[in-house]
Order: sequence, then C-alpha cells, then structure tokens
Amino acid sequence: MTDSAPLPGVLEEIADVAGRPTAITMALAWGGREVHIPKPRHLARHPDHPLARLLEAEGTALRVSNYLGGCSVYLPRARRACAVHLARAGATPGQIAARLSLSPSAARRYIRGVP
Repeated sequence: MTDSAPLPGVLEEIADVAGRPTAITMALAWGGREVHIPKPRHLARHPDHPLARLLEAEGTALRVSNYLGGCSVYLPRARRACAVHLARAGATPGQIAARLSLSPSAARRYIRGVP
C-alpha cells in the first residue's frame, strides 16, 4: 500500500499547502465536483461553513482558504489515493468499493498499488 504518488489536479496543490490528509479528506467529501473555497475573512465570520466543518479535525481550513479563497475549483475523485487512505484507516475492500463506486477487485488493485 503506497500513497506517495502525486494527487491529481488541484489536490496536489492542496496537499502542498495543507497536507495530504487534507487533500484526501476533501476528495472523499467533494471529489468529482466544482467547489467554491471561501475567502479567509468569510471563513472567520462563518465557523460553521462546510469547509471549516470538514477540515475541523485537521485544522487546515484556513490554509486552504488562504491559498484558494475566492476561487471555484474542480476537485478530482482521486480514487486510488482515497482507497489507500481508507484501507489504512481499516476499511475493507468491499467498504472501499462501496464508498468510492468501484468494484471490489478495483479497490483491491488500488490498495496493492497495481495500476
């Protein structure tokens, strides 16, 4: 199980700014969608903003907001990285397949690092 491969699209930039766990958390929540990132001052006024709630455990919402605030970005699904992340958290291939809309065999391949 390896997760050192670069993340697709803007997720790699988010990983550089706020850490890989933050980028993967965002991909798991909003992958495959266009997401508006609030400006830092908006995030400060609205601590219940979905970005703040999503990244509360990592404490990195402000880093993401400082970097991308005011922009709308497409977040790729990053299924391979998400599968590895979920497997490390203890999810079974079947659970990963269901969560990421994959077949169980694809989930197992991703976990093993097979393309």
